[in-house]
Amino acid sequence: MRGLRGWIRAWIFLVLVSAVGCAGSRPQLPDVPEPAAGYWFDDFRQARARLDEPELLAGAAKVRITPRPGVLIAGHGFNKHAKGVLDDLWVRALYLDTGEEAVALVSLDLIGLSAPRIKRIRQRISRRHALRILVAATHNHAGPDSLGFWGPALFGLLPTRSGIDEAYMERVEKAAARAVIRAVARARPARLGLGRFLMPEGLAVNLREPGDVERTVRLMRLSDSAGMTIATVVHYANHAESLQDTNRWLSADFPGVLYRELDAILGGVTLFFTGPAGGMIEPSNDPGDDEAERLAFREKLGGSLAAGTLRAVIAGLREPAPAPLRLRTMRLVLPLQADGLLRLAMSLGLMDPRPVAGEQIETEMALLDWGELSMLFLPGEPSPELGRALRARLKGDLRMVIGVALDELGYLLSDRQWADPRFEYERSMSVGPAAANRIMQALECLQSDSCTRPWE
Repeated sequence: MRGLRGWIRAWIFLVLVSAVGCAGSRPQLPDVPEPAAGYWFDDFRQARARLDEPELLAGAAKVRITPRPGVLIAGHGFNKHAKGVLDDLWVRALYLDTGEEAVALVSLDLIGLSAPRIKRIRQRISRRHALRILVAATHNHAGPDSLGFWGPALFGLLPTRSGIDEAYMERVEKAAARAVIRAVARARPARLGLGRFLMPEGLAVNLREPGDVERTVRLMRLSDSAGMTIATVVHYANHAESLQDTNRWLSADFPGVLYRELDAILGGVTLFFTGPAGGMIEPSNDPGDDEAERLAFREKLGGSLAAGTLRAVIAGLREPAPAPLRLRTMRLVLPLQADGLLRLAMSLGLMDPRPVAGEQIETEMALLDWGELSMLFLPGEPSPELGRALRARLKGDLRMVIGVALDELGYLLSDRQWADPRFEYERSMSVGPAAANRIMQALECLQSDSCTRPWE
């Protein structure tokens, strides 16, 4: 949401909800049944673990998850129905396997997924290695409501029903599982390339602290023995909302342009992961532009990402020395502010149900270290300032702080930003002020061999 309008809408919502009380939560999501064909992921891992000197394998796949027109669109107001499809939405998966360790990276063109929903995706893939499946959303504002915030609303202000379509979400879960399994089945000997480049100036804007815009794009490319692309991973900090507030088209937004260009030119499967864009990094075009102008800007932004990636590949990505793949995941318990909109949305039954014990909520974060590459997966939208502080603590030359991963708990602000009145809206849509320090402590634990708190 854009600055003042989003703040006003959020606080009107807060006042109305406080006045009418809570509607009660939805029933807990059931566990999913065991796959009829068993767990290919687990069987493959067992076979690989027995090898004496395994080589790096990588495989990738994509599955379409475009809903039908008419679904509720996520973001920028309630009860918005899509009028048609501009381009497809996808779940895209990359499987990496060094023999001793393996991980599946999954990116979906959705605004976000809750931890309970990600648990169901994992249950469809693995019984023994579920935590090796790292699921993130591109935070797409031109896709269906996958969080539940944007359903029908009284007077356009007070949500009366969740915007989640359970039939569609089950389709998404199955598609995500299918993409991971196909990626595993397509795994073949691979080489890793790493790189970065700068986006042109003027394509992104910081609505809260002008000038604090991260232009660096970080890249990872996997290629086979013939030099053919298996997958390209692009990491960039910007909200996927260049189509802006009045959009009614279903689209992957600017990552859709990136996919179209790189899949066609490089081949393989392109994955996009969003960086620290919370509070508030957005495309720089004007929400008041007409549709033709917004579509043109989407092409410019996505095309610049694709062009920069292609130039980096042509110039030659750095091939790092072989290194062990090390993944650690961790339970993260965060105090949930009682008067925040997240807590109210849970009470109203808008979001996927989840336990909240003693005003605390359990979520997850993960750290993947692979020699010169570090990837930190966070359950919300870190601000640029918090993202820099976290990246400074990571190891290796190429460091990615990935947001909207493993869960979506709103904005993650630094202590300074929490006290800054410019971040009033972000505070209202945040799990609470303790999140940044808890995440910093958890990262320190994940990086320590003596830490006993992680799951793995």
